[in-house]
Amino acid sequence: MREEKFKGEEEEEVTNKPPEVLYKYRSIDNWKFFVDILLNNRLYAAKYKDLNDPMEGGYYYHSGKLDKKTRDKLREGKEKLKICALSATDDNFLMWSHYANGHQGVAIGVEVDKKYDICEIEYDGQTFVERNSCSESSAKEILAHKSKIWNYENEWRVFTEDDFINVNVREIVIGKRMNDKDKELVKKLVTVINSKRKSKIIINIEK
Repeated sequence: MREEKFKGEEEEEVTNKPPEVLYKYRSIDNWKFFVDILLNNRLYAAKYKDLNDPMEGGYYYHSGKLDKKTRDKLREGKEKLKICALSATDDNFLMWSHYANGHQGVAIGVEVDKKYDICEIEYDGQTFVERNSCSESSAKEILAHKSKIWNYENEWRVFTEDDFINVNVREIVIGKRMNDKDKELVKKLVTVINSKRKSKIIINIEK
């Protein structure tokens, strides 16, 4: 007999599907790196120790309950991974201040290649690891948690073992304090690149 479900009994499906477009805030002071992103449709991925949170990669465990072999395995797993940190929003004032040269830079909207493992950061502090729960995905799980003081970043992380991740650049948001000369350079660059692309890069101004 088929089991009937009454209205309201259906369980909601929980998904962690990333937004179609994610944003990389950055300065354009190093013009070569900015041009590389647009021409080659790629973003740099850093080791976790090179990120700006000094607590990055930390975790809790019961003293004596996690042997050295397991701890070494977790450390090796974290060191093997590289991370590209992106944001779900293009209009965060603090992100513009901290990562885009005080609103003089850009927020680059990208579509990430679906081959990568992408996760949404949980701002609940360092995660707890138990010996019997360690697996190949444990390193990523550790690196998917941060303190709640970082929650303004609305971060999604792309994991890889390479130096770059492949993306499709969809949008350039220009910071409200970018000078006119730099704005013209960015617009001319995008115009040239768009002439060789089927899908055009859109230019917008920070709200």
